[in-house]
Parts: sequence; structure tokens; C-alpha cells
Amino acid sequence: MEPLTSRFTKEVFNPYLELLKSNYRFHREFEHARRSWEGKLTEKELVRGPFLEKSQSYKKGEPMENLELRHQTVETIQSRLGKEGRLYHHQTEALRLVLAGKNALISTGTSSGKTLCYQIPILDDLVRDPSPGLRAVIIYPLNALVNDQLTEWEQILREHRDITFARFTGQTPASQEKYETRLREQIEQELKEREPNLSSSDLQRETENKLENCLKEDLENRLNHRDDIRQKPPHILVTNFSMLEYLLERPVDAPIFQKSQLRFLVLDEIHAYRGIQSTEIAFLNPPVERTVAAKATCLHRHFGHHWRRNKGKRRQSAKIRR
Repeated sequence: MEPLTSRFTKEVFNPYLELLKSNYRFHREFEHARRSWEGKLTEKELVRGPFLEKSQSYKKGEPMENLELRHQTVETIQSRLGKEGRLYHHQTEALRLVLAGKNALISTGTSSGKTLCYQIPILDDLVRDPSPGLRAVIIYPLNALVNDQLTEWEQILREHRDITFARFTGQTPASQEKYETRLREQIEQELKEREPNLSSSDLQRETENKLENCLKEDLENRLNHRDDIRQKPPHILVTNFSMLEYLLERPVDAPIFQKSQLRFLVLDEIHAYRGIQSTEIAFLNPPVERTVAAKATCLHRHFGHHWRRNKGKRRQSAKIRR
């Protein structure tokens, strides 16, 4: 069994570190300031604890077989829950709303499985009809959360190669060449940290070998760069609110939405949007068939520049609180 301290570093501290780094960027002229700042990003400086808190227990819901889901959807989700795993009551309640074409606002505790409340209906819709066109937009307040969500979809869609997905943020490379360059740099940096005594020639050889393996293992249904996303819009697009505004305004990104069949708009971590920022989010909000929001806030569905022709009907909203 992996030690708790090791899991804390891997599952809590390292993602927190990535979140901090994604929020603060330094101009290259201030490299000395960046090094000084990153030198302070250590567990000793940032961590007090860890402190343990008892997690809440939630009422179990109905078996997935009782819901109107395709068997491929049930098999995929059951494999993630485990053989004896079952959805919680608030999850099945939210699923019934969304599958019935209604909006849902889920406001439940941490680690209560809010993510599945929108992943399951999106997956099921695409299993039923994998025809081309953007079907779901998932919006997060931070890139670190976008990256986590991309990993989730990689696991879910590994066996559904006809369903495509992508991340579009400021970190998304422009082309396949730039994607490979960035991947090469990441691999090289990891090798330097893990094996600092490697010679330059060995480092280069190891880097190219690992790069080749990574490219072979890439999921064919994950779109890795902007050129690909514009040429073949994914079924599922994960982004942040700032980038979504750019996507709706830039002519170069218009092809992403021109033949879209947008049915789901998901706003996760919406407690992070307050004041003027929440108003801006509301005006980005297009008319779609279903809106799913995690954690409580009030959402208005307005439309963006390239969604003005979308005639999605307004539907009844409901809240799920537990």
C-alpha cells in the first residue's frame, strides 16, 4: 500500500503546485524573479499538515440499469465505479433531470461525484449519436482543472474511439509540430530531474525514444492542437471562460461552432465566479438544450457571437442539493 505522505504529495501537493504555476507567469526578462519564486514552491514553505477530515457518506441511488442509458454507457461507468460500485442518490436524480432534457444545478459536498452528473449524459448522448459536430462545452475557471478534466475524459473514452475530445486553453499548441516540440521539452525536463547525470547524447537519445513511444500511445480521438480542433471540431471541448470568449470572437475559430450540434453546456466550480466575472460568464452562456452546473449559483443563458443562430429552447431548471 502506498504511504499516505507519498499519496499526499502526488495527489494533493503536485496538482496544487501546477495550479499556482498556471496562475503566475513571468516575462523572460524577469527570469531571476521566476527562479526565486519557484524556489519557494516547496512543501516545507506551502504545506501545514496534512490535516485529515472524515468524508461524508451519501445515500445510494438506483442501479444504472434502471436509467435510460445505453449498455455501452453503463459498462464504461461501471468499470470506473468498480464491480460493486453504485451511483449516489443525488447523481441518479441529476441524471434523470438531464436525460429528460432539463437543466440541473448540483450543489453537494466535495468528492460527492458531481463530475459524473454531466459526464454520463454527455457520454450516453454521443454513444447514441456520434455524428460530427461540437456537442458539449465544459467550462472551468482554471487551466489546472481543465487538465484534470482532460485526463478524466481520456480514461472514459479510451474504449469509445469514435467520440472525440479536446482541450482548448492558452496552453494548447498551434500545430502538430509545436505539440511535439512541447512534448519533447517536457520529456527532456523530466529526464534531467530524474537522471541528472545523463550525458547530452544519452539525454537526447532517451528523449527521442520516449517521445516516439508517447506519440504511439496518443489516443487517436484526442485532438492535441489548434489546427486539428479547427479542422475537425471535437464532440467535447474543455476550456476556461477567458478562452471561450476568444473562441466566440475570433474569425479563425469560427469553424469550431459553424456546424455544431451543441446540446450540453457545463460550468463546473461555479462558486469561483463572483461579481463582474459572473456577469461576463452569463453573457457567454448560449441557448443550448441542457445546462449542468456544479455548486450553487444562478446562471442565465445568453448567446455568444458564433452561437446567435442556435435556436435552442429554454427549458425548466432544477437544483440538486444534498
